[in-house]
Amino acid sequence: MKTNLYKYLKLHEKNNPEKTALIFEESIISYKKLIELIDLFEAYLLDNLNIKENDRIAILSYNRIEYILLFYACAKIGSILVPINWRLTRHEISNIISDTNPKALFTEKEFKNISNPFLKIKNLKIVGINFKSNSNLTTQKLEKNNFKSKNKIKNNINKPLLIIYTSGTTGKAKGAVITQKAIYYNNLNSIHMHQLNTKDIILTVIPLFHVGGLNIQTIPALHIGATVILLKKFDITQTMILLEKYKPTYTVFVPTIMDLLLKSKNWNPLKFSSLKAITTGSTIVSPDLIKIYENNSIPIIQVYGSTETCPIAICQNILDNRLPYGNVGKPALKTHVNIFDKKNRIIKKSNSGEIGIKGLNLFSHYWKNKESTKKAFNNGWFMTGDFAKKNKNNQYFILGRKMDVIISGGENIYPAELELVINQENNIAECAVIGISDNKWQEVPIAFIKLNKNKKFSPKKSIANIKLKIAKYKIPKKLIKIEEIPKNALGKIDYKALKEYYITLQK
Repeated sequence: MKTNLYKYLKLHEKNNPEKTALIFEESIISYKKLIELIDLFEAYLLDNLNIKENDRIAILSYNRIEYILLFYACAKIGSILVPINWRLTRHEISNIISDTNPKALFTEKEFKNISNPFLKIKNLKIVGINFKSNSNLTTQKLEKNNFKSKNKIKNNINKPLLIIYTSGTTGKAKGAVITQKAIYYNNLNSIHMHQLNTKDIILTVIPLFHVGGLNIQTIPALHIGATVILLKKFDITQTMILLEKYKPTYTVFVPTIMDLLLKSKNWNPLKFSSLKAITTGSTIVSPDLIKIYENNSIPIIQVYGSTETCPIAICQNILDNRLPYGNVGKPALKTHVNIFDKKNRIIKKSNSGEIGIKGLNLFSHYWKNKESTKKAFNNGWFMTGDFAKKNKNNQYFILGRKMDVIISGGENIYPAELELVINQENNIAECAVIGISDNKWQEVPIAFIKLNKNKKFSPKKSIANIKLKIAKYKIPKKLIKIEEIPKNALGKIDYKALKEYYITLQK
């Protein structure tokens, strides 16, 4: 292991300087040019913004080259990058800025209305990265001003590099602090699961503000010397164009994207022919969805993890048998996994329980939150809050969030299990299951359903079909029509929002 993640790029610059590192819109950047730009950014941060070790730098932006430049410039300096979810409200973004107290916020013109009020914050410098004004930061301007890189590369491998805030769908968002070392071991997990090599071409369409967009393939690909194509924001047409034009070998699609592509008028399995695999995860993936892709000769590999695990913790390996559909694989190369019971004891048999993770790819702590950090660990095991079971082949199956499990008459009901069954109904496009209070059973399940357009729907017929497939105590007591199932930026169902919505329906 080198003393700084930046050194891996420096190695590629030395050994293969003209190899394409990044492609973004009309820009094609070699490893030689990438190092030059990172060094310019480093000099700008040091000389213009007076950034020091452990200082925070926030970014509010769609996917751009600057994300990568800031990531490695921060690694070189020893400062900390704070990616901000652009789907958050101004209030939520303000909370993150207040919590991390960054010296600078890098943003683009699309978020001008959100970022303008932050100009009033003392000691916070707003840096525009695509504004048409004299204050705009451009690589041309950096080169013109002749910023000089500080050549000494410090030993920052144990220093924090990222603070990434959890989605907050189950409570207040927390900032997970991730070190360079954790990212290094996550890189090894990714390289092993995908069998990445320097000839691979990665297409990144999901947001870089999340560990999924940043760390499942993007940073691991640069770490090994492969090529990354950045799409500013997911778009079906643009995704299809990039698939045809550059013939990527890997990409990450969340299930929502997979479903959208499948239903798109642009759907053509032949356009995916260059892909060794599509990696998917972030939520429970329908085996039926995976089967459709696999039957069209488009391999799907699943990954499980969280912000705190950087995120690769459990995964399928491209070389392994991925059947049965729906399993998320086995513990990643540098990760240990166990299932725990309600008393935080390891379950040795194949019973269900909470997933606990150990490994060098784990986050170090929650930013300024000792209490939450302490609660997150059980004798060194990070308790994920997710329920799973495993089979005799040590393959894991995710059952759902601990907080979302419905306890009805002493029995555990996993929303994901019901959702897979209900989604098989012909007229139901999508559903989400939550638990509501019940005087007799403590909790009972209900299902929010999004219907297919122009389709007749019979609740009685659907319930009758569902009764044939699952136990009586699991049958939802109500089917409630809804226009859209609320989700976060990575396609996870927002159960908290659904519960709040249900309360409003009762008023």
